[in-house]
Amino acid sequence: MMKRFSLGVCVSASMMLLGCGGELLDAEAQQPELEVLSEKPAGAAASVTETASDFRFRTANRYAGIHGYAAGFGNFHEASYAGGVVRGTMLLKPGTVANYREVYRSQLGNTALSNIPELFRRAQDYGNLHGLGIALPTFEQGNNGSGVVYSINFLHPSVVEFRDVPGWAIGYPNVNDAAAMMRAANDYATANGFSAGLPTFHSAVYSGTQVYGMHLIRPGYADFRDVLADVLGMHDRFSSDAPTVSAANWARTLRRHEAAQDSIQTCTHLTNLEKSLLRGAYRKNVHHTGTTEAGINARAEVGGDDVWVNFGVLFPQGDIEIAQTLIHEMMHIAGYTHPDRRAGIDHPYDGGPYYNSAPLRAELCIAGYQSIHSTREPSREQHSH
Repeated sequence: MMKRFSLGVCVSASMMLLGCGGELLDAEAQQPELEVLSEKPAGAAASVTETASDFRFRTANRYAGIHGYAAGFGNFHEASYAGGVVRGTMLLKPGTVANYREVYRSQLGNTALSNIPELFRRAQDYGNLHGLGIALPTFEQGNNGSGVVYSINFLHPSVVEFRDVPGWAIGYPNVNDAAAMMRAANDYATANGFSAGLPTFHSAVYSGTQVYGMHLIRPGYADFRDVLADVLGMHDRFSSDAPTVSAANWARTLRRHEAAQDSIQTCTHLTNLEKSLLRGAYRKNVHHTGTTEAGINARAEVGGDDVWVNFGVLFPQGDIEIAQTLIHEMMHIAGYTHPDRRAGIDHPYDGGPYYNSAPLRAELCIAGYQSIHSTREPSREQHSH
């Protein structure tokens, strides 16, 4: 079985698996399971980490993976809308990735993940040497027991058109400024009818004109989304216990967390302070573990950083119930509690101490109603748990 290296690469339970781009890969020929290494320097502040270019590549690729895309990357544009800061995210459709490789860092010149331009250049050199296609590093790293490896997707050459773009057409960006080059590639690509663009991070002067190498993704091969920065950041901060959380359950959990976050801004059932603290909870490092505790959907400690999910009980109840449960538990992590539910006394919308508590009101943000499923109540009563 191929082991999950990151959410942005292929995952399969079968012994033969379909590569991210459609190539059949022999699972037994893959590298052994990797010890995934932290991408953050010790003690790094979240705000510093999240402005790093490699963070934006990594989280966009993970986001793409759980939404059924072959790969993803940020175009390095962002804006602030009513719902919060959003980041432009390019999502490559299934069939666009020809090959996936875990390449030893030493074969890439021991380049740091933070050195985006050089890693792109080294990865493309590796791809050219081995005939793999157009390099798109995922900016994931791990250790397969023999050394540190970086994961790289290689796009089908047929998906991409190469051009030497004159500097005057893109404002002569610094070839080693990753963010400026990514924006320039995106803007040139979309202005010229392409789905997306990636810089090669090479530049040269031909006949007195400075040109920049660009890989332009042909129309129809990529989708664009504005994704909340907090949603993308969650893909770096949230983690799961592999023995108790399957890859499929984890992907669905993250998607329902995304739905919960998307609902916060427009929710009229929480105060501004409650929304702020809930967003703060979503910016924490939160670990998820599967549980088989009888009669509960999930539980979390008030002010903690762990969520226990009973997948066998919760997931058959559907996506709305999952999102309501998760936002409820995140309100506990945000510091909010509620009294025990009194059987026969407390009812949804009664304005009483149980259903009018912040965790229960947060459930209204998802679909406008509170759950009356009995399997949820014990989980809510274990919040301090």
